Amino acid sequence: MYQFSNLPIKDWRRLATWSLTAALLIVVAVYGGRALLAGPRGPVSLVVYAFSTQEEVLTQGIFPAFEETWEAEAGRDLTIQGVFGPSGTLAGQINLGAPADVALLSNEQHVNWLKIGRRVPADAEALVVSSTPMVIVTRPGNPAGIADYDDLARPGLRLLHADPHTSGAGDWAVLAEYGSILLESDDPAAARAQLEAIWRNVHLLAPSARATLTLFELGAGDALVTYEQDARLAQARGVPLEIVIPPRTIIAHHVVVMVDANLTAAERPAARAFVAYLASDAGQQAFIRYQLRPAGPAPGGDLRQGQLLHADFPPLLQPFSVEDLGGWSQAYTEIVEGVWQTDIEPHLKKDRLVDW
Repeated sequence: MYQFSNLPIKDWRRLATWSLTAALLIVVAVYGGRALLAGPRGPVSLVVYAFSTQEEVLTQGIFPAFEETWEAEAGRDLTIQGVFGPSGTLAGQINLGAPADVALLSNEQHVNWLKIGRRVPADAEALVVSSTPMVIVTRPGNPAGIADYDDLARPGLRLLHADPHTSGAGDWAVLAEYGSILLESDDPAAARAQLEAIWRNVHLLAPSARATLTLFELGAGDALVTYEQDARLAQARGVPLEIVIPPRTIIAHHVVVMVDANLTAAERPAARAFVAYLASDAGQQAFIRYQLRPAGPAPGGDLRQGQLLHADFPPLLQPFSVEDLGGWSQAYTEIVEGVWQTDIEPHLKKDRLVDW
């Protein structure tokens, strides 16, 4: 049977450190005994680190189904331990020695961090396993009349935002807010101006996409930018909100990679099979049931192709990818670091970021 560690949402800075540290201690205890227990036919344990919005699909859908499939084929017991949190924070924990065997991260930049930390080979290719567009979540009835990202810059709006320092959703949202106008106008100055204007309305940062939406559910803020998947999951469980799909928005591609530095010989076949399962028809159907669009084409392909694979998803008018912004290395350096971290973050009104 699978086990998982859930991360409570209390404080946006302390959550990323203390709750993951507590989970890490538990996982380390499990990890320490695995090599002793796993013989040629003994039980196998995998530790999967995954970003916050993947908890339901993995623990309720994919983990149990894969365990059953793999045990029947391999004739060995399998236990999967899941640790969930902000994607950037998880990548940092893995680089510091956290015993993840497989990492499901919200963007390829966080895989690049694992390569820098030598937890993943430099030539490893992350596998895209699911996608979801960035959308705007508003109060029921959309009282502010928000239709596009530029509407988020209106004076008086109170916005929530996932923190780009810890959250992959925070990175994706920044790229959506910037890229939506850049790709329309081909004017970096206009894109920078829109991003700055939107962030003047940000009143609260949270460490992850899930934490941000939870704060919205509790009554904080007028709107936020998040994954379509998490917004649709919230609607399905009865959270009162409205989802606005901007005419031009970015498609977030989520990736999985084996953490080669942590895998033992006994674990490697199970880890390889798990990664393959995520991309299989069974894995893709599980992602769809939990409101993720199919992996579809790799970034840079026809982004509308994926939506045709499942009729329940609303159409996208002018989707774009991180490849349209130069790929993750360029986009992160020029937009997240070069614009948001350098020019916008230092001027955020910190007293307003913690007033809820």
